[in-house]
Amino acid sequence: MSVTAEKDKMRVMLWRMLAGAVVGAAGTGLFLAFVGEPHMDLKDPGVMIAIVSGLTYVLIGLIVALGLASPKAGAKFLNVEDAEEIREEGPKLWLSALCCLLIGGFLLALAMAGGLIGTQLALIVAGACLAGVLFVGTISARKYDELTRQISLEASAWSFYVILLGGGLWAALAHLGYGPWISPIAFVAALPLLLLVVCFVVIARKGMLIR
Repeated sequence: MSVTAEKDKMRVMLWRMLAGAVVGAAGTGLFLAFVGEPHMDLKDPGVMIAIVSGLTYVLIGLIVALGLASPKAGAKFLNVEDAEEIREEGPKLWLSALCCLLIGGFLLALAMAGGLIGTQLALIVAGACLAGVLFVGTISARKYDELTRQISLEASAWSFYVILLGGGLWAALAHLGYGPWISPIAFVAALPLLLLVVCFVVIARKGMLIR
């Protein structure tokens, strides 16, 4: 690949990341303005983390679904070679998009519990989303190729190490009285965000950010 082509692909990747950040910020702002303010405790850091994490997954799921619904358009904003690759990977990508939507729904249900929706309904919705994630994730794992399976295993392993070191150190310090406790919802909501960051790093290390 020539230097010019490499720079062009890097520029496209940066524009996609910038566009994704703008869409994410706009979606979060609209959600907070029209849903969050009247019905949710936005002063609670745990609730805010759950909202950001949940909306991130929902937006990822919707963006992938839109790309799958229109492969030619999707090839312009998804990290794929062309529309044909989207069609070939369609079955796996649909499952991934659904899984993202379910994870986002789980986190948003927790964030809205006791406010926009009752705690019992939030429990039912969150439980249904978790069951859906388990079901869809099991089916999706069967469709992994060797590279996807390797990335998934590597990302899972690194996520475990980070949680063990970071979460374990925090828990130990908090238990011994040297650090603050955090709310359960903050801890739960931070885990999916951590997994996204780790996946990004793993994919970058394998040189797959630029297709």
